[in-house]
Amino acid sequence: MFGRRRLEIEITQLKQELASLRHMREAMLRSVAFIEFSIDGKILDVNQKFRETTGYEVAEICGAHHRTLCHTDYASSPEYADFWRRLRSGEMLSGQFRRRHKDGHEIWLEATYFPVEDDNGAVTRVVKIAADVTERVHEARRTTDLVDSINRSMAVIEFDLNGIVTHANPNFLAVTGYDLDEVRGQHHRIFCDDEYARSHEYKEFWKRLNRGEFFADRYMRLAKGGRVIWLEATYNPVLNDSGKPYRVIKFATDITDRVNRMEEEQRTARLAYDISQNTQVLSSDGEGIILKTVDKMRTIADQVRGSSSQVEQLGAETAEITYIVNAIREIADQTNLLALNAAIEAARAGDSGRGFAVVADEVRSLAVRTSASTSKISDMIDSIQKRSETVIESMFNTLSGVEDGVTLANDAGAAISQIKQGAHEVVEVVESLSSRH
Repeated sequence: MFGRRRLEIEITQLKQELASLRHMREAMLRSVAFIEFSIDGKILDVNQKFRETTGYEVAEICGAHHRTLCHTDYASSPEYADFWRRLRSGEMLSGQFRRRHKDGHEIWLEATYFPVEDDNGAVTRVVKIAADVTERVHEARRTTDLVDSINRSMAVIEFDLNGIVTHANPNFLAVTGYDLDEVRGQHHRIFCDDEYARSHEYKEFWKRLNRGEFFADRYMRLAKGGRVIWLEATYNPVLNDSGKPYRVIKFATDITDRVNRMEEEQRTARLAYDISQNTQVLSSDGEGIILKTVDKMRTIADQVRGSSSQVEQLGAETAEITYIVNAIREIADQTNLLALNAAIEAARAGDSGRGFAVVADEVRSLAVRTSASTSKISDMIDSIQKRSETVIESMFNTLSGVEDGVTLANDAGAAISQIKQGAHEVVEVVESLSSRH
């Protein structure tokens, strides 16, 4: 009687445990995808969650082989054959598995395959429970792709909150010239000059990063050996699940060549600015000098014009003198002829004409001297006229040259004014460019 009572209690307990297990199994099957296989991989049973995940109905999937859920390249691989060999040997397998939806698109399952053994330890079937993690895997893949693309194109270095280097990618190492073992475990200050690394600004920089502040700027840093480099970089505090920073990632681009070119352009701009200012000053002085030269040349031109007029007047007066001298010469010639006739008549008169002959000789002698003097005067006047004509021609040529010089000087003045204006515009442009930098 006592033994029967104890048996009933044990049966009741077993029923309760069985009911509890059944409830647990039902709860589990409602939340996870479940599938059962024979040891040769044929599908024996699937639950609703699994059907929703794969798109198959019971009649379509039960009796089919597990490879129905796999992509062809994997199902025909040695890796897949080994997968089932391990399950048949009793090994439990778990992880993320790439599988195929009914419509052919890729799905990812976070799954565990449980080999089920009989009382003798022989595997009789395989049970799989799974969760659809396709979106999570795709998101992780997008994140990985993003990280890979960043690592391919940018220099990346990671620090703990104390500024100690924990990792650096190949691009960063190439930019700085270090090996990873040379920077890992070192403080960020190895990339900074001593003055900045000792400054209050630098300490404040890391305090603000520890508070989660983000920095983006152009930074001057030191590569291995003290070589100056310039980085366009962002310092990004990474937050944990509690929203607290726990590390800092720096993304950087090497802009050393760009900065060097910019500095060279600024030096060139400053040189152009100085030259333009000097040109402006010199052109102003040159403009003044040319204006004074123009005035003086105009004065000379006026004087030449006056002198040429006087020489022309002199030429006219010498022509008048020449006319008078010629008249005197004719009178002298006539007088000489009359005196000669008078001398002849006096000779005929004899003694009574001797006194008149003396007078006639004197008159004739005077006429000869007058004729000789007028000849010399005439020669001198001819010479003066020829020289006057040469002087007048020279003055006219000089006047023409002076007038051409005035024209050219005016043109030069206009050109200098344009140079001055151009230099002023260059100064304004260079000042504008310098203010932008």
